[in-house]
Amino acid sequence: MSAGRPAVPAGPVQVAPAGFVPRAEQEQILEAALAGIELGGHDRRIAAWMANWDTSTLLTVVSWIVRARAAGPAR
Repeated sequence: MSAGRPAVPAGPVQVAPAGFVPRAEQEQILEAALAGIELGGHDRRIAAWMANWDTSTLLTVVSWIVRARAAGPAR
């Protein structure tokens, strides 16, 4: 991500992330979060749709994905 742009929250999100990230960069952020996961055609369409969401919503959802992957399987 470019300097000065909002980042994916690393922990629980208490307030909406502020700022703007262009659509192309939002696609890259989501792709990075989904790296290593096999995606089908519908998965890719939904990811493209999500990349059009407002920045704060996309960053929050990506934060969930990243934190869930880091946490591993539920115990």
